[in-house]
Amino acid sequence: MKTPPSTLWQRRGLLLLIPAVLAAVILIWFAVQGREREQRTIARIMTVQGETLIRAVEATRRMGWRGQDERQFRLRALMDEMIRQGDLRFLGLVDAEGRFEELSEAEPGSAVDAAALAALPASSEAAWKIIDTATQPVFVVYRFSRPPRRPMRGGMHGMMEQSFEEPPSEAPTLIAVGLDATIYQRALRKDFLTLAMAGGLGLTLVFAGAASMFWRRKVAGLEEEVARQERLAALGTLAAGVAHEIRNPLSSIKGFATYFGAKFEPGSQDRELAEVMIGEVDRLNRVVSELLELTHPSELRLAATVPADLLSHALKLVEGDCQAKGIAVQTRFAEVEPVLLDADRMLQALLNLLLNAIQAMPKGGTLSVSAQPVRDRLEMRVADTGCGIPPEDLERIFDPYFTTKNQGTGLGLATVRTIAQAHGGRVRIVSEPGRGTEVTLDLPRKGEGR
Repeated sequence: MKTPPSTLWQRRGLLLLIPAVLAAVILIWFAVQGREREQRTIARIMTVQGETLIRAVEATRRMGWRGQDERQFRLRALMDEMIRQGDLRFLGLVDAEGRFEELSEAEPGSAVDAAALAALPASSEAAWKIIDTATQPVFVVYRFSRPPRRPMRGGMHGMMEQSFEEPPSEAPTLIAVGLDATIYQRALRKDFLTLAMAGGLGLTLVFAGAASMFWRRKVAGLEEEVARQERLAALGTLAAGVAHEIRNPLSSIKGFATYFGAKFEPGSQDRELAEVMIGEVDRLNRVVSELLELTHPSELRLAATVPADLLSHALKLVEGDCQAKGIAVQTRFAEVEPVLLDADRMLQALLNLLLNAIQAMPKGGTLSVSAQPVRDRLEMRVADTGCGIPPEDLERIFDPYFTTKNQGTGLGLATVRTIAQAHGGRVRIVSEPGRGTEVTLDLPRKGEGR
């Protein structure tokens, strides 16, 4: 079976869209990875800088064990000297009770609250965190002070024992260094800009791929419509040349069959054969009429028509067929003001749909018919619970002479679409094998598009 042009165009569109999506994902992934890598690098450099200052504070504390006053003096002098550096905001020691043991600030109020530092998940290894202060965010590097080593006893003439005293036991002290977070935040903003640019480029690629796929589908639809019009034009040329030659002999055959049939007794075999001949002539005449209607639709004779009345009249015409097959009919007609329609042409379309639905339910079922307004449109639906239409046939059901029925002409749905398009509307079909089919006539309510 030949693949329809729309399917081919959809496949080609997917072949273009998939690389565009992959390229966008890869681009965004690289941007995210680069952003995270740069952030980690800057954070590691600043953490090392803060760890160096923490070690200097620790060394001063250890050297000051010979006397508390001297220790306090040395530590305070070192912290005051460090804080004069331009990229330092504060340097503080927090005791086990959550209070500042020592604190040096570049500017008053530039340090964080002692309770906020005490709440940090500190350990013996350096960690960092961005904390907002009263003035600006600060890159805080912190850890617990490692306890000093016990002094060595003995050694060279007891010099070690004489130089250092045994340090008293003390609770863990948190040492925190507040660094200027401007560099880290600038890199973060730069990374966000890069990520946004990468995302924008990626979305542009995806949009371009989707737009290409959309236009390819539009082109495919136009190509299918042109091909359909070409087929109809060919059929019209053929029909115009043959219809007259066919109808004249058919009229003669029907006349002779009627004449000879009347000479036989009702119920006789000869009478039945004559009636079969008359029925076949009528069927051929309908085929010719449908073909002419399909290829050369006549001008619409529009008049204000109540959709519910039109559908009720169509159902009345097929009422006998529904009863014969045990088909239940359900109707739902909303209040719709009269619509400009060619009642005869639209009745022909509805009869085609109703007969198709009835033929799809040879063992009975439910026939649902409805009419309702949808914004500025009128939707008339015919649904059945019959055998349904296979997916591979859905794209061909509007092709002239395509049919899956033994006695079908293949012109019914093609004629329905021609009538709907003449009214400025369209036909939608939803079908599932084994569960039924729903056909919707979507028509304008105010005559636009005609």
